[in-house]
Amino acid sequence: MQRYRAALDTAGGGIAAAVAGMALIVPFDAGCSTDSSAMQLTLLTVTLPRATAAGTILAVVTAVCVRMFGTRTAWATGTVAALLLATDHLLVASTSTTLATTNFVDSLGAGVLLGAAGAAALTHRPAALGYLLGALTGVLVGHHIENQAAENGALSVVERAFVDLPPDWLAAVAAALLAACFLVTERARTTSHPTTVQLPFAPILAAAVVITAVTAASERLTPGTESHLAIAAWLFAVVVAALVAALLLPGRDGTLTLLAVALTASGGAIATIHDHWKIAPILAALALGMLAGVALPRPAPVAAACAIIGLSVFTLLASGAQHHNSGSALLGGCLFAALAGYSFGAVTTRAAASSVLGLGVLLLPTAALTLEYRGCDALTALPDRSNASGDRAAWSAILLGVGCLAALLVLRRLRPEGDEPS
Repeated sequence: MQRYRAALDTAGGGIAAAVAGMALIVPFDAGCSTDSSAMQLTLLTVTLPRATAAGTILAVVTAVCVRMFGTRTAWATGTVAALLLATDHLLVASTSTTLATTNFVDSLGAGVLLGAAGAAALTHRPAALGYLLGALTGVLVGHHIENQAAENGALSVVERAFVDLPPDWLAAVAAALLAACFLVTERARTTSHPTTVQLPFAPILAAAVVITAVTAASERLTPGTESHLAIAAWLFAVVVAALVAALLLPGRDGTLTLLAVALTASGGAIATIHDHWKIAPILAALALGMLAGVALPRPAPVAAACAIIGLSVFTLLASGAQHHNSGSALLGGCLFAALAGYSFGAVTTRAAASSVLGLGVLLLPTAALTLEYRGCDALTALPDRSNASGDRAAWSAILLGVGCLAALLVLRRLRPEGDEPS
């Protein structure tokens, strides 16, 4: 019975995280391929990063709060959030709400789902791996499917199955699995009830600091930003905020946040992949990277940070990595997926909120992306980088990677090895 329950928890956490990742990393409706008004598209462009930021902060808040009341409460909260996502998608067509409003509802619901599922699944290793793998898969598949559906206009069989991310059928499956996890989880036996609630504010403050900095930098740095001093200042601010957030988290939990900041920048410098079959090797690289992170005897976060910097250097030197659907872009995508899988598989955290924060950072747009792309194209099909100075994105990713590596070394020096989770 215990084995079946572990399998159910793993499936429920993985599917829920995939749904949440799809909802947070892409808008409810990108709008670029619809008849939406210019005002609606402008509002969506401006509010999308803020909606994603609000959802990721809410995910950390949810992970902190529901964990205090036990696993059963976490599964129940996730079930309600999944139903909210499915309902939002079913009812939005019959309402007069704007795309920006529906995207905020989607992001907030997905944030609660990501945090609640994380609080429940991250308590046991098999379920935790399923949750992390599901979240990263949702990020990769969501980016690919939404970009292609918006660019091509006509939807393929795969795109029809995943239209209006997250798809209604997958949200319904997640709600059913989470409800089953809730039903099979035994009620916690308590002999006394505390009269006061001790809410740990450190993870919430850490999320507010780093997510605000990353979002502000992505909004302030645009293709029209010519000042190298301004770019360097914003990148430095992001690194400082990431270090402050890492120090606010217990022990060396902040390691995952620092790696996520570097990973997001590196991924933003790589062009997109068009062919659907090419997502298969990327997902395989993700699984292999996570397997390596779990199987190797000791985690090597410093080596992972150096490898992330190496990926950004590869993007700078290999011009093909800046062109859509190229072989170099596919190789870069596989390397990114492998490094993401290794980082989240190898680096364990004491608190579930710390892992949720790392995933939340991975969902945000970074300066490496917004320095080159802005407006509707930044949300859907990105233009070919052969007509843009893609080197700025790669250099930004390199600088952020070096800064995060330095911050990681500072964290390891200030926090002795005994502070790591057992």
